[in-house]
Amino acid sequence: MRLRHRVRTAASPADVWSLLGTPSRWPEFDPLVGRVRGVAGPAVTGQRLLASVRTVGLGLPLDVVEAVPGERLVVRVATVPGVVEETTWVLTPSVKGGTDIAVSVVVDGPLARPACLPAWAGRGLAARVLAARADRLARDARRAGAA
Repeated sequence: MRLRHRVRTAASPADVWSLLGTPSRWPEFDPLVGRVRGVAGPAVTGQRLLASVRTVGLGLPLDVVEAVPGERLVVRVATVPGVVEETTWVLTPSVKGGTDIAVSVVVDGPLARPACLPAWAGRGLAARVLAARADRLARDARRAGAA
């Protein structure tokens, strides 16, 4: 089952990628992620990371299936036994400036149906927070450059 969200930010794809493409920064926009271990730098295709769930501190192994800087990130995680989520983030420069952020979640496994709504809601919230955070970072950088 595939679920999608689309949001827009005034920030450039590079500004959005500075958050999305750096696993250690995922807690800044993903309300479920408390910490990511296993990498100090950018996301790279083939990485195996460990994300701590913010509310319970439980560590979940996740795989970076694809990382194309400034454009696309695909992450796969087994959230609970019987459920695998694959989240795809696509950054597209907007004609009017800024970035269109498309996030889709594919939920698979025998318990996928009851996991769909929480997965969809969680990724939608993360996309909106990512857009707002990238916006704020870009605005702060413009102000610092003007000073």
